[in-house]
Amino acid sequence: MARANDPGAMDAVGPLAERRPRTPGIAVRAVVFDLDGTLVDSARDLLEAANATLGERGLRKLSLDEARGMIGDGVARLVERALAATGGDAADLPRAVERFMAIYTRDAVRFTRPYPGVTETLRELAGRGLRLAVVTNKPRAVTLHILESLGLAPLFEAVVGGDSAPRRKPHPDPLLAALAAMGVAPGDALMVGDNFHDVEAAHAAGLAAVVVTYGYSHRPHGELGADALIDAMLELPGLLLPAARA
Repeated sequence: MARANDPGAMDAVGPLAERRPRTPGIAVRAVVFDLDGTLVDSARDLLEAANATLGERGLRKLSLDEARGMIGDGVARLVERALAATGGDAADLPRAVERFMAIYTRDAVRFTRPYPGVTETLRELAGRGLRLAVVTNKPRAVTLHILESLGLAPLFEAVVGGDSAPRRKPHPDPLLAALAAMGVAPGDALMVGDNFHDVEAAHAAGLAAVVVTYGYSHRPHGELGADALIDAMLELPGLLLPAARA
């Protein structure tokens, strides 16, 4: 697989944060996507569930910006961060997580929508014959519900949630599980995400990593170590080349 930072694959001008793909350069048979902050903007629904959970405990509400900074490492970490930010009792975490999930799963797509260009891009990639998967730290059941509600589920051959493998991202296990389900080697796949755990999981599994700059990153994009940065999902197809067939 030609990685985006290989000589000739991409012009490397200035620091990573300033690089932008100028020519196609990543050869793949499959693309694995993160969900929250990459395919869909789910922050409002997560915020509503978090604030309802906090409100039942007499704690203050979070702002949308606060919630965005808590997303990406799974439900337990989101709720843990919400309790810590509002003075909640850490010992209450298991009950708070259970309550959050009960509230969130009642209507996880009230406000959640695909980011601009996501649906079109997924259809284009599928039309090229690329295999598509979702790997997220969100529980698989609610992930499937979101994808089905938004009409995206038929485009994905594999969906791996945070409860689908023994270890979540940034461990490579979930990505390797998705690739195994599709019968694709890591060297023939690409991970698209918005946060450090996506990049770390991808590289640990042997995949190239592309980061979208519009998501919920907990760190500056230039520090994530991605092979390429894109500002919109519609830029992704221009990066990709068909993988060589064995």
